[in-house]
Amino acid sequence: NLRKNDRMKTLLTIAISLTFATVAVRAQTLSAYQSIINGQSPTYYNTLDNTTALVPTVGTGTFTASGAGYGSDLWGNANDAVSFSALANYLTGSGSIISGAGAANGVGSLSLLFYLPSTVPNTAYLFSDTDTGTTSMFAFDISGGNTWQLKLGNTTKSLTGAPAITANTWYYLGLTYDRTGVVAGVNGVNWYLGALGGTLSSGFIQNGGSGNISATSTLGDAGAFILGNRRAFNNTMGINSEVDELATWNTQLSSTLIQAQFAAVTVPEPSTCAVLGLSGLLALWTRRTFRA
Repeated sequence: NLRKNDRMKTLLTIAISLTFATVAVRAQTLSAYQSIINGQSPTYYNTLDNTTALVPTVGTGTFTASGAGYGSDLWGNANDAVSFSALANYLTGSGSIISGAGAANGVGSLSLLFYLPSTVPNTAYLFSDTDTGTTSMFAFDISGGNTWQLKLGNTTKSLTGAPAITANTWYYLGLTYDRTGVVAGVNGVNWYLGALGGTLSSGFIQNGGSGNISATSTLGDAGAFILGNRRAFNNTMGINSEVDELATWNTQLSSTLIQAQFAAVTVPEPSTCAVLGLSGLLALWTRRTFRA
């Protein structure tokens, strides 16, 4: 019995070590992602966790919560991502979230992480940059539960070539836009979308005459930036989801910089391999020990 007790103590010690190692991996991966974002000099960066009370780490724009709460983030950290448990939940942000000299001219970038629930509504808006009108809107949504869409002013464009919509999945979204004619020779939006742990898809959207975003597409118009709903007064177009790590720039990020963001949340840290190896050794040791 004494020998069995010693074995159980050893097993418990290894299990505790595995727990701390897993937590360390989560912290390192989150730290690596945040380091990448900060290293790209965002105009605005909000980690959207409960400890900051929706105050950004970079920039001045703040959010006001309407029914939104907090859930676990990609790395399993509790209360570390904003959570919308019902369609009527949303966050209303100040105009300075997407603003600045670049954004005023329709030039900028945005990135965030989001989680899709088990049930995706027919029309589910993840964010919009204004809460009034229908023409000065820059929004990202899901239509019919199976198509990613980007709304630019009075036109909605499907993201052709985007990955399939999968429930219970974390995604990365990056957007770079320019209304002045720098992107691919014409005005438009480059989008980057991928399930975390998978591959990053990308594409280019042009809108309006001669391949231009129309004048009514007021990208970064400094209006209210809403997360979790299309407009503050419309409670049927939200999504019971989670959103995390929102960052914006008033310049256009290169595809290399966007790829670096995605890689930071896709490629396992070296210590992850150590945790997996330790788990395997624990399983092997347990089987041999209790057979003896």
